[in-house]
Amino acid sequence: MPVCTRFRRDGVRCTNPTEYVDGWCRADGCDGFLRAEQSGAPESVGIPHGTAKHIRMSQDLPVGDISVEDVHDVRVTVRATDSFRYHHGGDERAAEFQLRNMLEDFLLKSARKPSSGGYLRLSRNGFDVVLSPDRGTITGYSTIHRERTWEQVKSGVKSRFSSRSRDSSGAPRPELGPPVSTEGFADAFDPTSVHLTVRVRQAYARLHTPTAPGDDVDTTIRQTLGQWDPQALVRLEEGLFEIQADNNFWLISSDCRVLIGVRDHPFST
Repeated sequence: MPVCTRFRRDGVRCTNPTEYVDGWCRADGCDGFLRAEQSGAPESVGIPHGTAKHIRMSQDLPVGDISVEDVHDVRVTVRATDSFRYHHGGDERAAEFQLRNMLEDFLLKSARKPSSGGYLRLSRNGFDVVLSPDRGTITGYSTIHRERTWEQVKSGVKSRFSSRSRDSSGAPRPELGPPVSTEGFADAFDPTSVHLTVRVRQAYARLHTPTAPGDDVDTTIRQTLGQWDPQALVRLEEGLFEIQADNNFWLISSDCRVLIGVRDHPFST
């Protein structure tokens, strides 16, 4: 009989036998993580889609020409599997299998949001699956969960991250505040106190290859943010903000309390 391919909560590989196709035994003591260490998980970005309210408000929208019986024949793009693996780990085959399982569940119950181009986003409990206009392909995937998969959340597996996890500087991530309007951004955003995530420090280091100690990197980031261009402020669909400073694009949480990411091209495209 095949052996479980997952990791326990403490990072030890599970050795239980399993008959499940996705490789997770689901036995007591095995929480089914695809990574041994939680340190490899990316930062959580964005706001949760697919809440109970979202589902109630959109559940009557038609999904188009697809049903649960069609899921086996749905194609999965490399972009979708790469995004799944970025968030959770695992190999391409496991990602493709789990994305199809998610689609089956989401066709039965999810929030639905069509785009102007005909794509359809299905969301549930902070997980998003995007279908092509002809509904024959899973073209995208995203989640606010740092490492747990839909199957883990559905099975009641608890996160290995605390709700107030600390970053590498030891500073606690601030509690989520109320969303800020575009008009109120300039007053709410403070470059000198905004929380810097591990992700943004790492991204900045890749872009600028700093050699100074971590505290100096923080100072450089904050000084750069102080030069942001008010004319280039963009509010994204998810409620996040994008600003430009020093020829880079910076992603900021909807409450203006957390600096989430930085790159050399827009997040809005």
